[in-house]
Order: sequence, then structure tokens, then C-alpha cells
Amino acid sequence: MSVPAEAAVRAWINARTVDLVGPGLPLALGAYLRQQRSPEGGAYTVVWRNSEGVGSPVAEDGRIARARMQCLVFAGTEESAEAAASALRAAFETLTGMPEPCGDTGVTVLVADTTVGPFFINNPEGEQFCFQVDTDLLLTAAS
Repeated sequence: MSVPAEAAVRAWINARTVDLVGPGLPLALGAYLRQQRSPEGGAYTVVWRNSEGVGSPVAEDGRIARARMQCLVFAGTEESAEAAASALRAAFETLTGMPEPCGDTGVTVLVADTTVGPFFINNPEGEQFCFQVDTDLLLTAAS
């Protein structure tokens, strides 16, 4: 099964307004699908899906999909970019089997696994500092 993982993960991140996204929080500007201009108002992340390889979860009903997600966290300073990326990783690490809706996308995230990062990314095209966090998610869509 394939699900629209990029939009779903963006919605899941942007819904975390208590601990992650919003004014005064580590990832103040939230999640996007494309890089934004200078993040003067705080850090943000760009989310996209990578190749999952050949393995897939085993589920009798075929309603579970794996999505390997890459999140690049941008901010105006190296310290704020790393802090926001660390907070994003911590949010992924809360996904231990208690399903969470991905906003109003109709997709539910079940669990995160093999989360790595944050690690520094050299961004020669812009002044922004960048750290990367990757994770594998198991997702299911409403039928």
C-alpha cells in the first residue's frame, strides 16, 4: 500500500503545537514540502520521502505502508537549527505504537523506527544552517 506520506508527516508535525511547532517552540515555523526563504521567525523543516528499499511490513489486510522520511531543519543560527532538529527527533521517538492522526489527511502514523540524527548538513546555496533527521514510519490510511 502507498500513502501520501509527505503531506501526512507535514500535517503530523504541524499539529504538534504543544511541544514542537509555534511561537517560542523549537520548530517555530513548522513543516513544509519545499525550502522557504530566510527563517527569521524561527526554525522550520522540509519533509520528503526517500526510497524504502525492498522490505515492507507484513500485514494481512495490506493497509500498512512504510515511509522513510527525511527532514531537513533550517534556522538562522547553527544552535537553533540543531535544537529544533533534536526536538523533532524527540517527537519521532514518542511514536512507539500508540497511533496518532496526521492532521486531517486520513493517514495515521503507527510507529517510528530507525531514527537517526540530527547531523549537520552543509548548505552552500544559502545562509541558513541545516541539520537532518531521518526516520522510518509505519502509516495506515483510512479505507
